[in-house]
Amino acid sequence: MDNMDNNWIVLLEASNDVEADIICGFLQDRGIPAIKADSSPYTGAMRVIGGLAVEVQVMVPEPFLEEAKRLQKEFEAGSFQIDEEE
Repeated sequence: MDNMDNNWIVLLEASNDVEADIICGFLQDRGIPAIKADSSPYTGAMRVIGGLAVEVQVMVPEPFLEEAKRLQKEFEAGSFQIDEEE
């Protein structure tokens, strides 16, 4: 899916790249397209090199925003668990 095909909306601001990656992966696993607003490796590297504590925006296409908000709230509430294989 081309990132320019949709009107991307900020869902939240994660504290760092790792948190943003976790949230994006969580949403993508549930069928919600999600990206970091500044997914350029150079921007992330500059935050690390420069020691900047800059929040990272997680974005979703506008049609998925409400479902993404619902999933985010459930995730934060601890409603999801990892199923262990037997």
